[in-house]
Amino acid sequence: MRRARGWVKCAFAWVLPVLVSACATAPRDAALPVHDPNENVNRHVLAANQEVLRPASEFVKTVIPGPLHDRIHDFNSNLKEPRIFVNNVLQGRLDAAGRTGARFVLNSVFGVAGLHDIAAREGLPQESGDFGQTLFVWGVGAGPYVVRPYFGPGTMRDAVGSTVDIALNPLSWLTGVPVVVTVGTTGLDAADRLGQLKMAEDASIDFYSFLRSSYYQVRRAELRGSIGLPAEIESPATSDLDDQ
Repeated sequence: MRRARGWVKCAFAWVLPVLVSACATAPRDAALPVHDPNENVNRHVLAANQEVLRPASEFVKTVIPGPLHDRIHDFNSNLKEPRIFVNNVLQGRLDAAGRTGARFVLNSVFGVAGLHDIAAREGLPQESGDFGQTLFVWGVGAGPYVVRPYFGPGTMRDAVGSTVDIALNPLSWLTGVPVVVTVGTTGLDAADRLGQLKMAEDASIDFYSFLRSSYYQVRRAELRGSIGLPAEIESPATSDLDDQ
């Protein structure tokens, strides 16, 4: 528990200057224009991520059978619910927090510790909710687009937010290893995503631009949802992507 409190202090020490600077920002704008001043560096990081994560993606695809893969995916999604709940509350989205809490209880109790997404079958899909969204709701600017080693695409605001999410994850507090919990669940997401995007990678002329466009379109929808606007994904090419 002391280690967890230490993570919380470090995370808030990092994010505090961002929050202070946000006091003078413009009103929240979910348009999220593309801002990629470090494209050359980002392209190199993406290439490195592909080299590292592609073997994991192929392993997931070829070795883990479909039914087992579905159970791992549902369990991984259930691990995110406490983080989503906390951020729903911080964003003032109490209805979403209520649905998230109901999902977590339903799937944990009747879904065999989250191995089965019973809630989704009953018409209760997973909400979006992360600290990057929360910073947006509080008025913090997005900053430039970045491709992070291992964790993938995001804005600078989301990069800061993901660090806080690691510290605020109650499951990380219980295990005392917040980085391991987050890296493990993110790794599964990344491997799945690379598998889903393999066809797009093979077909696209510029996979980097496709991935960046996909990220921004999905993220705009999530940001709109966080302030009560209709969550709309602009392109059919990203309509089937899972929550990032």
